[in-house]
Amino acid sequence: MATQDPLTPGPTTHPTGAGRLGQNDEVLRALTALVSRWNSHDFQRTVATASGIDLDPTAVRALYFLGKEGGTATPSTVATELHLSRPSTSKLLARLSEAGLLQREVQVRDRRSVSVSLTALGRTTYEELFDAGLAMIDAATLDWLPADRAALTRLLPRFLNSLTIPPPQ
Repeated sequence: MATQDPLTPGPTTHPTGAGRLGQNDEVLRALTALVSRWNSHDFQRTVATASGIDLDPTAVRALYFLGKEGGTATPSTVATELHLSRPSTSKLLARLSEAGLLQREVQVRDRRSVSVSLTALGRTTYEELFDAGLAMIDAATLDWLPADRAALTRLLPRFLNSLTIPPPQ
């Protein structure tokens, strides 16, 4: 008996066996698989390697986050976004700083506060990682009809913007 890829959407029954759930069940399974795969260390390592960038997966995620935020954030914001402890975040930011990818800046308004910003090299590295992600999307949708690609482009952001935290009761 063949085993199913744990990241591939599975049967359309409720995990408790309560019966068929329909289309939303498939959407939930596919989204869970997508998030799991995209955030996996192996996937992030593959993206970095494809870009010719020698960074660990957590550093890749940090660069994505900083790039998405316009290049600057506080260490506590980075820690929250990446689900890291303060000591782990401090070590990560030190590694990125030593690699020349970011710099620490004392806040003008509150000299006790620090922010981290991408350097020119950090911005270039982020752009290379972003371009690798675009290439992966292009490869994954290469055999799609243009209308299907347009529908994904239109519907995925719409779906994301419709999600609320916490979900309505």
